[in-house]
Amino acid sequence: MIAAVADCSQSASDRFACRGRDLRFWLTLLFPFCRFLPLPKARADFDLLFVFDTAFFPILSEQTGQELRHWLKLNGQSPAGLFTPANKPFFIVSRSYFKSERLVLEPGMIRSLRAKPQAECLEFKNPVTFCDPLQEPQKIETALIAWQIRQLQKRGIVFENYGNFYLEGLMPIGRNSVIGSGVTIKGDCRIGKNVTICANSYIENSRIGDGCIILPGSVIRDSLVEADVQLGPYCHLRNGSLVKKGAKIGNFVEMKKSVLGQGSKAMHLTYIGDARVGRKVNIGAGTITCNYDGEKKNPTQIGDNVFIGSGTELVAPLTIHSDSYIGAGSTITEDVPRHALAVARQRQKNIPGWVLRKRKKKIPQRP
Repeated sequence: MIAAVADCSQSASDRFACRGRDLRFWLTLLFPFCRFLPLPKARADFDLLFVFDTAFFPILSEQTGQELRHWLKLNGQSPAGLFTPANKPFFIVSRSYFKSERLVLEPGMIRSLRAKPQAECLEFKNPVTFCDPLQEPQKIETALIAWQIRQLQKRGIVFENYGNFYLEGLMPIGRNSVIGSGVTIKGDCRIGKNVTICANSYIENSRIGDGCIILPGSVIRDSLVEADVQLGPYCHLRNGSLVKKGAKIGNFVEMKKSVLGQGSKAMHLTYIGDARVGRKVNIGAGTITCNYDGEKKNPTQIGDNVFIGSGTELVAPLTIHSDSYIGAGSTITEDVPRHALAVARQRQKNIPGWVLRKRKKKIPQRP
């Protein structure tokens, strides 16, 4: 059990203190028995509760703090004191108890609390560790990582490197998923079952479907990835991207505000921007959707079962109808009808003996 004894806003490193989440979020998870409620209700519902006054630990609102003091006075207790109702391990801890013998501290851990000087000590089975984010931010980071790992391992999630990943909060990750070394998952994310996220990938505000494979170095932001998709290595899904079931995105492919249809592939060095790509489309290496004309972004529509050869430039606005082919190296500026082959490039010309004549000119003449 971990509690930070300084407000995260005072810390030099919010990342170390909270790993992207508000301190109250972490305390609720780390102390699952602890709820910040009016005390009469809390006393009845929970077996163990620590409440710190607002001067020591500003977790209680002003109204809740007033209710706490009022309730203590009704029960004949000092607001700065510690109160243990009969048969209830219920503790209210204040600053004064850190300066008295009634609180037993051993190397950063609370071992026991004493209600009165002559009363019997209550020993904790699991001592409470206190960390100060102002002084020991790395200690809190280490403790939170360990806690995240324990919780996720209960769901069958595997970590390749326990000490080298960054996960904000405790977001949903499906069973039997694998998280590689150096992976970062931030914001509002949902990860499905049987997902493999390889080393140094970055995911933010995105949904990843079941059975996906995310190869090393991939970046996914504000996007939706359906089931059984393969991404990377080193691909980049920007805001508004949708990759449908069974699609593949490969090396150095970038998508932005686009849809890649079911079973479609873009495997090498491609930019897909403001485009809708149909089912079972093959996009060759080096293909570019030229979506910006200097003033506004223009859309590209690609139907089903389209084959686009390598090195193609698609100058939007443009529609490529289903079951059509684009020849490699083409610059397409007009719509392509269904079942057509579009070729837009200079005709090749071979000049026999040109290299030999060129080399002969460079040979110096002997005297």
